[in-house]
Amino acid sequence: MSFDSLALRLVTHEFHQTLLGGAIRHIEQANPTTFSFKVGQGAQTHWFCLSAHSVHARTHLIQKPPPGQKQSYFADFLSTHLKHGTITGIEQLGWDRILKITVRPKSDEPIQPSPKAIIAEFMGKHSNIILIDETDDRILECLKHIDETMSRYREVLPGETYALPPQQDKLDPLTLDKETFKELFEISDVAWKSLFSKIDGLSPTLAKEIVARSEKTGLWEAYQQVIAYFDPKDASPQLIVDGENPIAATPMPLHQFSNATSQTFDTMSEALTAYYDAITLKEKMVSEKHTLIQALEKQKNLLQRKEKGLYEDLERAEKSDDYRIQGELILANLNKIARGQKQVSLQNYYSPELETLTIPLNPEQTASENAQSYFKKYTKAKRGYSQIQQRLAALEAEQEVLRTYGYKVESADTLETLSRLHAEFTENGYLKTQQRGKHQQEISKGPFRKYISTNGFHIYVGRNSQSNDLLLRQIAKPRDMWLHAKQIHGSHVIIRNPENRPDIPMPTLLQAAQLAAYFSKAHHSSYVPVDYTWARYVVKRKGNVAGYVHYTHEKTLYVEPAVPSSNNNDA
Repeated sequence: MSFDSLALRLVTHEFHQTLLGGAIRHIEQANPTTFSFKVGQGAQTHWFCLSAHSVHARTHLIQKPPPGQKQSYFADFLSTHLKHGTITGIEQLGWDRILKITVRPKSDEPIQPSPKAIIAEFMGKHSNIILIDETDDRILECLKHIDETMSRYREVLPGETYALPPQQDKLDPLTLDKETFKELFEISDVAWKSLFSKIDGLSPTLAKEIVARSEKTGLWEAYQQVIAYFDPKDASPQLIVDGENPIAATPMPLHQFSNATSQTFDTMSEALTAYYDAITLKEKMVSEKHTLIQALEKQKNLLQRKEKGLYEDLERAEKSDDYRIQGELILANLNKIARGQKQVSLQNYYSPELETLTIPLNPEQTASENAQSYFKKYTKAKRGYSQIQQRLAALEAEQEVLRTYGYKVESADTLETLSRLHAEFTENGYLKTQQRGKHQQEISKGPFRKYISTNGFHIYVGRNSQSNDLLLRQIAKPRDMWLHAKQIHGSHVIIRNPENRPDIPMPTLLQAAQLAAYFSKAHHSSYVPVDYTWARYVVKRKGNVAGYVHYTHEKTLYVEPAVPSSNNNDA
């Protein structure tokens, strides 16, 4: 239930008890539409908020102001005219959701400034906060300027005379008698909209509550039950919750939500604070999840484009055998080829059909030189094939990381969890950050440190215990090589082996071992023992602390801690 006329009636009563006669000591801006006022009442201090939010417009007492933003011109204007002023009047204007707070400014001048009034209109998207001169109702300033192009009913602009919004012809709920009530609602099945349209001070929720209660009693009796809570001394402020979803802050139990639970409070302000805190938390979680999911989708699309390009490169690289065959056929037919020929047609001995193959030639080269050119193309394409396989494996690892993060985002049920994921996304480069410099350049390259060995193998190094777990659980394949400083806390290191080679070249092993030593607690030592084994022999035992594993079939290298040169760093 949004902030309605009844809630404002009860909050106004609370303001009378706590704020009337107090001095406005400070004004803070929480966000573009919400302001917090600090009021001193003798030795006591109270805070209240005014919000002209299009969905969550409200006012109530608060324990402390929420984190603020930079003061706007309007916030400064309010401070200039109201700071140190005494609150002399607080009233709800009729049954409208309009609050008027009159303030007598403090001044040491002989001629006292005229009293001012803050008028807060809580009307959904039309909500506004207006400062007027109390003597002539002249608008001094307002949060939202409304001119004739925006409203045909009234202008809300500095210099204009303040006028109330258009009034509706409804009955006063506290003076409505039984006879008039029954004349208005003769039929037995009265729709809540009928109550809402004819009786002032009723929100849709209150009208629905009267109808819900009337199922067990008469409509008039149900109406009387609800109206009783309009008296502040009889109000029972509470927060109504359905599961984890806040439904309403209300001064009464709501029979219309039979499956909901409620939490009672001493004041309406406390109930409203709990409700809007819950709503704000929920909205922050939805917004944070949306931000993280959008970041993952953007990264996923980027990887898909890279993958498409790599598979196109792979298709070309897979033709490497064609170059070798063309070179072999030229060598086998040297006597049939003369310098100056642009092509030659030769029988393909490597094909079961023995068809004729037309081979393009460089007319400026001899037959032997043309053959060597094709062998060079073959060697280059073969080497490129291996590199593309490594890059595809790296891409697959990144996609697996994104899938893991996608699951974590979807299953996150607290703002703290989402905030931690946001920090990881920023660290991994999925989200932008304002940080600059070398540190930012390093951390914006994913959850792992990445290197390319002199033999062209991709090496991954975990950044922390969570990254180590992710590396072992989601990235490492059985035929990848795993390394770790022997019996020393440090990063897990993986040598990617997408082609499932039976062994890893020693230069690559040594480089990976140096990285394992460097990113361990022993990185200041001269020589560090580093164990290595195939990833299939490394087990993350269930229930173990993050990063801890058991492994077998290991061998040990003794290396000096080092990081590869910059041309290989963080590929």
